[in-house]
Amino acid sequence: MSEQELPRQRRRRWPFVVLTAATVTAVGVTGVLVLGHGGDAQADKGNQQTASKTAKVLRNTLVEQETLGGKLGYGGKFEITANGGGGGIITWLPKIGDQLGRGEAVYKVNDKPVPLLFGDKPFWRKLESGMDKGSDVRLLEQNLRALGYTGFTVDDKFDAKTAAAVKKWQKKLGLEQTGAVDPGAVVVQPGEFRVSTVEAIVGAPAQGKLFSGTGTTRTVTVEVPVNKQTLAQEGAEVEVSLPGGKSTTGKITSVGTVADKPADEQGGGGGGGGSGKAVIKVEISLNDPAAAGNLDAAPVDVGFTSRRKENVLTVPVGALIALVEGGYAVEVSQGDGSGKLVQVELGMFAKGQVEVTGSGLTDGATVKVAGI
Repeated sequence: MSEQELPRQRRRRWPFVVLTAATVTAVGVTGVLVLGHGGDAQADKGNQQTASKTAKVLRNTLVEQETLGGKLGYGGKFEITANGGGGGIITWLPKIGDQLGRGEAVYKVNDKPVPLLFGDKPFWRKLESGMDKGSDVRLLEQNLRALGYTGFTVDDKFDAKTAAAVKKWQKKLGLEQTGAVDPGAVVVQPGEFRVSTVEAIVGAPAQGKLFSGTGTTRTVTVEVPVNKQTLAQEGAEVEVSLPGGKSTTGKITSVGTVADKPADEQGGGGGGGGSGKAVIKVEISLNDPAAAGNLDAAPVDVGFTSRRKENVLTVPVGALIALVEGGYAVEVSQGDGSGKLVQVELGMFAKGQVEVTGSGLTDGATVKVAGI
């Protein structure tokens, strides 16, 4: 029977009824019609003839998703401290939300800027001509070169040429042109950052922690229950639904390896009411950061792929016809306007589409879709 058109008896103008909610739940199909014998064609709500439309049989990739809640923010963590030994008074601080890049003032002491340099460790000694070689010298020279200064070799040797470049830099900053760099005269961080909190105040001594920051990359953090951790695979694509109805895509950049309590249950007094389920922290970078606009710490929904099938024939779920004797069929439109029932086997369901296989069913064929 699957090798040819269904018998004429089963191709007659059969009446149908819409599956009840209970039946839909049982078979896992929404909007499927049941064909039987006798009676008038009726919808679930009173006597109502059905309308129909058509759709193409398409070769698609079907993706099943599981949605978990997350929070939009910025990746990375920065702590800015003043290491000038307590000398001087803070005369300027950045505002929350400011983004600071290489060479820009992180704060000001006695109205003089303390610029940002990029590196993996702070300066621990005064850098000046004639000193011993070291990685801190190379870091300074790398930053000078990145800021556009030339005339020296980037190495681990601080010579007169390096000192000359430092003087030019100091002149541009409005600082005394000593040709040397004190540890407290710069802030060294791994990269540019965004100010998230400010603890210090203008007029206070330049010492201790001043403010905190985050990276500038828009990220989404999701606490994934450990029993669902297989959903999160580093490098996998996800869909992110933003406040206001917008959506974008992202990529999983980090999957935690340590299970912990959800953030809203940490630090509490043990008053109960929590889920008690352990979670792992998953971080996601947005493929289009601009899609998030100026949103920060906003709740989002993240769709993780739980199953995926590629290159399969699909039809809208509404094209399925449940046969009274069991199984399903679709009605394929013929060139002369008639319809041909083709029995199909069902596969994966996703977003209103269903995978189907059936003898003679081809990509591009037109099938009727019931409308109620």
